[in-house]
Amino acid sequence: MSIQQQRTKQVYDAIREITGNGDSAFRPGDVAGKLRAEGRPLEVWEIRGELSSLEGEGLITFNPESGAWTLAQATAKKQASC
Repeated sequence: MSIQQQRTKQVYDAIREITGNGDSAFRPGDVAGKLRAEGRPLEVWEIRGELSSLEGEGLITFNPESGAWTLAQATAKKQASC
């Protein structure tokens, strides 16, 4: 697994943990705080880049009105059934 793939997985795993705790929406700062607390800090600009990649893959969506991100519907349903 490349460094880029590892970083993408790290960010996506953090998002799934954040949204798995009942929070449906998140912001890059939420992901940064989670990763920092786990001893795996990333800069917010790196996280923002990963969010764009995950959005391109259809795993998360951005709401421009609120400025928040959410798991894509299919992903959220799959996570809820696990």
